[in-house]
Amino acid sequence: MREKLFVIFGAGNDAVGLVQQVTTPIAGVNGNILDLRQDVIHGLFTVFLVVDLSQCELPIDRFKELVGQIAEDTGLDLTIDKYTPVPRSSDRKNLLLILVGRDKPGIVSRISEQLSHYRVNIEFSQMIARAGVFLMELHADVTQAVLPLENLISVLQQEMQAVNISTMFQSEDVFNKKKRVVCFDLNASFIAPDCFGEILKQTGIEAAEIGELFPADQPHTAVRKAAELLQGLPGEVVTRVAEAIDITAPSAELIETLKIMGYKVMLNTPAFGFFTEVLARKAALDGCYGYQVLVDDDSQALTGELSPEFEPLDRGRLSSALTAREGVAVEDIAIIGDDGAPGTEETPGIRIDFNMRVLLDYVNQRILSREHLLGMLGSFGIPRS
Repeated sequence: MREKLFVIFGAGNDAVGLVQQVTTPIAGVNGNILDLRQDVIHGLFTVFLVVDLSQCELPIDRFKELVGQIAEDTGLDLTIDKYTPVPRSSDRKNLLLILVGRDKPGIVSRISEQLSHYRVNIEFSQMIARAGVFLMELHADVTQAVLPLENLISVLQQEMQAVNISTMFQSEDVFNKKKRVVCFDLNASFIAPDCFGEILKQTGIEAAEIGELFPADQPHTAVRKAAELLQGLPGEVVTRVAEAIDITAPSAELIETLKIMGYKVMLNTPAFGFFTEVLARKAALDGCYGYQVLVDDDSQALTGELSPEFEPLDRGRLSSALTAREGVAVEDIAIIGDDGAPGTEETPGIRIDFNMRVLLDYVNQRILSREHLLGMLGSFGIPRS
């Protein structure tokens, strides 16, 4: 029997059971669902179905009434249209293009304009922009492209480099994505600037003093000084301050989406291990590299010295460690950086909420000395003074 194909698509507020509420009535009249795509974006439920009505018990007018009833019952805005499929060419050439970098307006427009100009057809795309980070995947048909693939890739790389967006490409077996890593390589403090400023205000510390202690252009000096200032600080105090952090909702959504899209998510930072270990757990990171401050076994207090085993500021060692650990090529690692310079925007990608009351309670009780407080502020990454 010849297929009678229709497409049903729509959107509305998300709720439990919507897929069942949409599909069960269709199945009940012998409508055969051939294709279904469904997603939830910021609480918005979207659905797309291709349905074969060749064995449907209802005439098309009655079936459209059924779809209208489904829409009324679910609160979804649903539309039904006749569908005529276009067969795919057997000699088609595919390209998977991945864009990663700091978020800014116009990236999607820029890449889509270039692909259209060179007669490349986007067949599927998905993207996320959260916490200052942009990532987009495009599956494209390059069969009719007016440039050879090598030249096309070069043009797209240059176009994206102009807006500081990294590109990754896969032209073979594009529907089996290679393993890839997104690594946030961050220098600046994870404490939000307004929170950091409030801590300085409440403790009487001048921003100029922070700038002198932790120079943004001398990260090695800043890290060593922060460790020295923490000498003698009890480990239990460090633990409680570290546990006072929580990852922001946009950052949590970003990391979850990256994982759903198949990426390993790593963090590299000059922040100290007692903080990064908590952050890695709360953010569900696949790996986290930070400086380890040594602890005296007898006193269980920090010694003020750094472990030499791994230096996060050594970018070469970072790349080597990632390729060895994850078994990926360097070109399959997307690194999103942050120079941590004064006056720059917030740390991208992984941002935290910090309960500064915990820190200030220790200051007010004189458990944290002024030197310890300064070292603690430096332990969250290089402060923006």
